[in-house]
Amino acid sequence: MQNLTGLSEVAPRYDGILFDIYGVIHNGVACFPGAIDSLQALKDAGIPYGFLSNMPRRAERVRSALIALGMPEALAVGAFTSGEAVFRALGGAEYGKRYYFQGPERTREIVPEGYRPVAQISEADFVLVTGIGDEETPDDYTSLLQAALARNLPMICGNPDLRVGHGDKTVACAGLLVDAYERMGGDARWMGKPHKAVFAMAGEMLGGRLLMVGDSLRTDIAGASAAGLDTVFVKSGIHAEDADQALKDSAVTPSFSLPRLAW
Repeated sequence: MQNLTGLSEVAPRYDGILFDIYGVIHNGVACFPGAIDSLQALKDAGIPYGFLSNMPRRAERVRSALIALGMPEALAVGAFTSGEAVFRALGGAEYGKRYYFQGPERTREIVPEGYRPVAQISEADFVLVTGIGDEETPDDYTSLLQAALARNLPMICGNPDLRVGHGDKTVACAGLLVDAYERMGGDARWMGKPHKAVFAMAGEMLGGRLLMVGDSLRTDIAGASAAGLDTVFVKSGIHAEDADQALKDSAVTPSFSLPRLAW
């Protein structure tokens, strides 16, 4: 692993760059100045980039979300999301048409037309999870997990992150619940990073030799590495308090590291 001081040291080697969003571009409250500077420098240099997020929303929503957090409109380019991966999967695979939904109502947009929500697990063909409460744990969903497991229902995860940073704290994500289901022996269907297919889908935006910039060793770095991409590990994100120890404990080694995203 090579320690960098800025992305400019390696960016010209690649045909395009994929960026994680939470912890790299913004903290859930505002975009980082260094991230904005880096994107502007890439734009000025003519190096294509895009965003790859475990956000459980349609990809078209990312641009407006980034602008709302302070990104100049000219820098808010194409994105691919785990929510978009769910939308594609449900549009092309047969899971049955009745689903039990767990998550914020606004994320229900990732379900294509023709599916019917049900109020009871006993009526569902599958479970779709896009989020849980910020401070909640799988223990708060014991009855849901047990009921789904008893019927061996597929549980689709619209956000494989376990936790993300939001301002000065970390909050729970859908992956925490689906991970618990899988550990119980349940049929978990993951629809975002670190799973290889999502990197191929995101790569369609840019093509050529790509570099992945992310802050999560589990999702961004391990997933991109398995997909054959070089990676930049941003230490100031989800692992900020123990980045060096997390690297030592990780089974994957990034190609490069940065203290924080900077040009």
